[in-house]
Amino acid sequence: MKLQFKKVGMRNIKTAIAVVISVLISKSLKMEYPFYAAIASIISLQNSVENSFKAGRNRMLGTMIGALVGFICASISPENPILVGLGIVCVIYLCNLLNWKESASIAGVVFCAIMLNLKGNSPILYSINRILDTFVGITVAIAVNYFIAPPKVNENAKA
Repeated sequence: MKLQFKKVGMRNIKTAIAVVISVLISKSLKMEYPFYAAIASIISLQNSVENSFKAGRNRMLGTMIGALVGFICASISPENPILVGLGIVCVIYLCNLLNWKESASIAGVVFCAIMLNLKGNSPILYSINRILDTFVGITVAIAVNYFIAPPKVNENAKA
């Protein structure tokens, strides 16, 4: 089997740039977990600005639902396995009810992050910080995709 190397594509480079900028912003704002901003950048940097916006919107909606339900459940009993299961049911139900099906997975991830990672932090502050981290990462990814070698809208269009 012969290993073939391909060139590093622009989306790859732009994703790396978005992650670096997201981490730098997070650190400069003294945000506790730059990791979440980096993840939001990676997920939101897509093959077009429009797709980046859609992915970012779905990520933000899911983050808000997960953070809200996570805050409520963590305020009652953080790390409670039964409440984690019930919370996941609520998160998925709400996403389906609001017709935000593309946001359900990330809503569940954010919910679990809040329920299982508090480590003595305030549930409301931790939830708000997850929303802010996500917003930073999404905003950076969309801006990088728009301003740095933006993908062509229609590669097949003739001049």
